Amino acid sequence: MNGEAQPLGWRQQWAWRLFQGTLFTLPWIGLGVLTVITGRDFGAGLQPAWLLLALVVLLLGPELWAFLRFHIRSWLPNIAPAAVALVVSLAGLWIAPAGEPLGVVLLRFLKQFVQLDIMLAFVLVPIYFMSRGRTLSQMAGPLVLGAVFQAVYSLFQGVHFYEPLAAMTGLEKIFTSNPAILAGSEQLYLGNVLRDMPRLRGTACEPLYLGNYLLLAVPLVWLTQWGRWQRNLAGGVLLAVLILTWSRGAWLAGAGAGLLFLLIAGRTRISLPWRGLLRVALVGVGLGLLVFVVGVLAGRSEVWLPWQRLQQSFSTVDWSNLTRLYSMQAALRAFLLSPITGIGWGQFGFHFPMLVDPMGLQSMFSWPVVNNFPLAILCETGVLGFGAFLWAAFRLNRQVWQSLTSGPADKAWELLILAVAVGGVWLQLLTFSQYNLPHIWLGVGLLLGSLFTRGDGDQQVTTATPEQA
Repeated sequence: MNGEAQPLGWRQQWAWRLFQGTLFTLPWIGLGVLTVITGRDFGAGLQPAWLLLALVVLLLGPELWAFLRFHIRSWLPNIAPAAVALVVSLAGLWIAPAGEPLGVVLLRFLKQFVQLDIMLAFVLVPIYFMSRGRTLSQMAGPLVLGAVFQAVYSLFQGVHFYEPLAAMTGLEKIFTSNPAILAGSEQLYLGNVLRDMPRLRGTACEPLYLGNYLLLAVPLVWLTQWGRWQRNLAGGVLLAVLILTWSRGAWLAGAGAGLLFLLIAGRTRISLPWRGLLRVALVGVGLGLLVFVVGVLAGRSEVWLPWQRLQQSFSTVDWSNLTRLYSMQAALRAFLLSPITGIGWGQFGFHFPMLVDPMGLQSMFSWPVVNNFPLAILCETGVLGFGAFLWAAFRLNRQVWQSLTSGPADKAWELLILAVAVGGVWLQLLTFSQYNLPHIWLGVGLLLGSLFTRGDGDQQVTTATPEQA
């Protein structure tokens, strides 16, 4: 495959511009386009990134279809087992009936396929553009710029929490207009009480969703074409916003991503500037200690909140913990109803009230979720679906590892950053299971696209190398 940028026609050029807009608006999941335009709640939100990507697919049309047809045979070993398992899970509707009308449960089942098709489009389109010579840095730029917008918006969001701003009141109504996304967790919940402390949510409405998006965006800062100081500043600001989401799941996944970076980097041929990385780490730790000491001397009890928030994870009476535990308890019980095929894709919400302990009903949402994506797969698609998931994950991880240890060093640096970013995103999916967030699958698409073009030795690398970072 020729890695040089290929000339694009007007449709491809417009598709590329719209895709850059898609990257910028990935976290605008709280904005319901139809609701804002019509003023009516249709019961499901059309996110801006979904709409923009739909236009991209329409413009690419035959080219995208031809690209898919040409490569589908080589992708089938990963796709086919999962597709079969999802279809077979339909049997769970009869093996473990939920007591709902057949039309209702079938509609829910089919809705999952629509959502999955949309998510797979977020995987396919970046692979297509990278095969046409678009570089990862050209995609990282608008994505990170969108993350910087989240930082600016979150700053005003924090101010608005204490001093209401007229403009923010209107903007918040727009960015929380998607009925499919819960707009909650505005305050820090600690010790079973709400504290007078905002949790930054950006346009994602939920702090944990913004945190999950930032796990992808922060590492990609160092794959942009920006200067060193711009990258370092943007990375520091985005990391601060990630901390101020107060999402323990995002914090834990971020720590896991950092550990993943150290484990992989030490076993590849990448020459990392360890002294520079150590300086950055020491500066970060030093600033954190300075803020802590100044806060203690000033008598500010808020400086202990991060530690108290981490301690909260081990509380057996805290409802933010119990909500997750009760949902996982119900999921395990649902799995036992139909271990082989699962209870049916998308059916957990129908079973939750019947399977959870009575106390767990206090954590009831309008649509309960498992709060653990792998467990949700096991619960709804059974051993067959979970096995297909593990098979695809194993093949992908093996291919990433082989490319990291045997490919060109410059491509290995790019792939390492992507692997860390995607790894962090998926680690957090151990504490939530809303899989239809576009950035989750866009990350997978970027990772696959980088693997897809890894043999292009003549491709010009424009991302930041370790020495430049």
